[in-house]
Amino acid sequence: MPKKETEKLPPTPPHNLVTDEQAREFLKVEELSILNNRINELANILWRHEGMDKAELNVRITRAIEHYNSLKPSDGAEGMLAQQMVGTHFAAMECLRRAALPNQTFEGRDMALKHAHKLMTLYARQLETLNKHRGKGQQKVTVEHIRVERGGQAIVGNVEASGKRNAGAHPPELDHKPDDSVPLEMPEAKTVSQGKAK
Repeated sequence: MPKKETEKLPPTPPHNLVTDEQAREFLKVEELSILNNRINELANILWRHEGMDKAELNVRITRAIEHYNSLKPSDGAEGMLAQQMVGTHFAAMECLRRAALPNQTFEGRDMALKHAHKLMTLYARQLETLNKHRGKGQQKVTVEHIRVERGGQAIVGNVEASGKRNAGAHPPELDHKPDDSVPLEMPEAKTVSQGKAK
């Protein structure tokens, strides 16, 4: 039985994607050698078949640059994560493409969909990491003591904000007036250990 050769990727051909000025603006790089290196880093993480022509490869590389640019990395860590996210996205799309081939076997389709699912889950985790790094992650605040003065209003429970407010918009007026029968001071929370209050 002949030995199966591992698939070798063809070398990345030179690309004429966009003008140097556009590429510098997209990738936030001034020096041409660094710019070419960054483009090649993105190009090398994209899957390509051996017969892919230069025009098709250039389209893929341009799309990768667009995806990278849309993530708007602001520092080195975000830049590295953005590159990984571009690679993850294109790999997931390739798995979905293979799953949709007309003559695909059930096993082949199942395997491609499982890999796509793993990659899309990874992408979601990468996006969470990026948001957390940018300070947009979910924050939890625990309030242990509430004091409401006469005429004040308090909401006790889960409160979720939905959507964004306009910069000049005021919060909606509440029809609810404080009830005089509600005590003005809430008792402090007691911790319970093994069924006994402390």
